Amino acid sequence: MSKMIEIENEKFIVKLLSFGAILHSFYVKEFDTDIVLGLDSKEKYLEKGSASMGKSVGRCANRIGNAEFTLNGVKYKLLANNGPNCLHNGEVSFGDREWTIKENSNTKVIFTYESSDMESGFPGNIKVEASYELNGDELIVTYEGISDKDTIFNITNHAYFNLNKDKKDIFNLELEIPATHVNLNDENGMAMEKTVDVKNTLFDFREFKKIGNVVNENGVELNQYCKNLYVGDEIKDNKYIDNIDNNYVYENNSEKVLCRLKNDKMKLEIISDLPGVQIYTGKSISIDGKDGYYSRYAGIAMEPQFCPNAINYSQFIKPIIKAGERVKHIIKYKISAN
Repeated sequence: MSKMIEIENEKFIVKLLSFGAILHSFYVKEFDTDIVLGLDSKEKYLEKGSASMGKSVGRCANRIGNAEFTLNGVKYKLLANNGPNCLHNGEVSFGDREWTIKENSNTKVIFTYESSDMESGFPGNIKVEASYELNGDELIVTYEGISDKDTIFNITNHAYFNLNKDKKDIFNLELEIPATHVNLNDENGMAMEKTVDVKNTLFDFREFKKIGNVVNENGVELNQYCKNLYVGDEIKDNKYIDNIDNNYVYENNSEKVLCRLKNDKMKLEIISDLPGVQIYTGKSISIDGKDGYYSRYAGIAMEPQFCPNAINYSQFIKPIIKAGERVKHIIKYKISAN
């Protein structure tokens, strides 16, 4: 039986589900606004239209190319559920499992999940903890894992944010991403190993930009502007440009600001030690939510994580957890007045 857990401090009320270790609600008292999208039932969270809303997705978030990888000389084949690729673990994501409540206080909850060897095709029995803790003006999410075999550990939170009360769309919100480089996507929306400098492109969010000035319903402006970024003969069509829905590259494990989101009242800052952030503008959202119907662009996902398909690329930090080694990654959501 899935449980709803509530934690609270002087600034926030946060509601979490044991199913999927889901961030269900993030209410900011000062502005009387719940800033994340959420659904009314476990069944809704399992629907395709939920788009992994608020879930702790793993063991490997995002895409693995051709649904396969090689680790220690052994090739592992996964379920292809996104064109030829494996998306968000393929067969069973951590976000579609019931987690155990290990600890629960007024301001903190810890969920645990044990994934067995070869679950969804991944090696190793891995024990995972997802911790949510309120500390002043921050919600701190910590993911820890330990495995009995070398395996992949790339887990993130897939919350969709909208700082507006009405949740109609995100076009009036302003986004800042300090990254200097971004991965280019292939025709299946997967980050390629090729990166470009964001300078002089519409991928440049090193200063705040209004999302609606860059992304419209079809992404036409960005498509037309950026199609000439690609070098060589392998890409000739602007369909390969997918709005700003790309992985922004940092490639270090130091704690840093990955991105900021603001409206005229408040600002959200996302801080993490993970080496990249995937931006997704929610163009596939179509579902009845906890506070009304969510349509396309109702929320933006900003997912701290390793580069998609990093396990198969040479130049990016690989999301490998060694047998017996405990690995921890942190994500901080900090709220302030704008």
